[in-house]
Amino acid sequence: MLLGVENKKGDPANLDGRLTVYAIIDLEPGEVAAMKHPIAAVVHNGLLVAQGNFRDQNNLRDFLQSEMGLSLEEGLEEIIQRLEGLESALDPQKLKEKIEGMREFEDFIPTPAKIVSFHTEAEILAQDGDVYFMGRFEHIGNANLSVNSFPILYQARYREQQLGRVRGEIELLISQIEKPAAIESRPGGASSSEMREKLLREFIPDMLYCRKDAHVFASAQSRFREYMRGNASTADVDAIVKIISEPAELTKGHFRLLELRARKIAEIHGQNPGEAEKLRRDIEGLERELSQ
Repeated sequence: MLLGVENKKGDPANLDGRLTVYAIIDLEPGEVAAMKHPIAAVVHNGLLVAQGNFRDQNNLRDFLQSEMGLSLEEGLEEIIQRLEGLESALDPQKLKEKIEGMREFEDFIPTPAKIVSFHTEAEILAQDGDVYFMGRFEHIGNANLSVNSFPILYQARYREQQLGRVRGEIELLISQIEKPAAIESRPGGASSSEMREKLLREFIPDMLYCRKDAHVFASAQSRFREYMRGNASTADVDAIVKIISEPAELTKGHFRLLELRARKIAEIHGQNPGEAEKLRRDIEGLERELSQ
């Protein structure tokens, strides 16, 4: 336990990304019911609970879309108007400038958790993902601070663990390269080993690291497609982009599939149809496994 926080469910060394955090408020039910604060309305049997889905919601943009059906721009506009009232509403240019300024800091804004209602601890512990208990509080405001602040720390650690896993799998991909080689600026004169190294050392890692950031990923994908233009089929290029971008969570199977796809492109480029055909069969077999 640290600062009275107790891990009730899940492995802190391998966070799930779905969090339920709760506190117990040591007040009589009548005292809580008499409070007029909105937080009191969601307290049942002394339980104040918040949940965050940081596996599917990677930033404020995802949260607003999932929970409120708003784009980031619409959400920021609403926030700013609430803070500044008519001044922003009557000055669209000023509002636009402030939204643009806030968008630059999107990656630094934590994904919110939401307050939810539960009636028993058993219900809380039955939730999917990780469950943390913040302790007992005599003041509802302090309990509220605890269950709303912990998700920020949790998502930071979860994101770091994700990066560590991706980095480890990328290093494994790179280790499949037999011999380092000098790389040309265009793949036209590259050998199959040089092509494979370029894909596994540069383009695929670049896209993996930024797969959750739509804007950066679009740029990385564009560089990859430009490099491969005329040197690999559109279907093979699309397949690699799809493997990286579509799954909510990448597994060892996905990383293995990326390696096989890169090797197949390299063998075709090196005019080794026999090896390319073997890889094609391996790819089809692994794709069937992943689809089950």
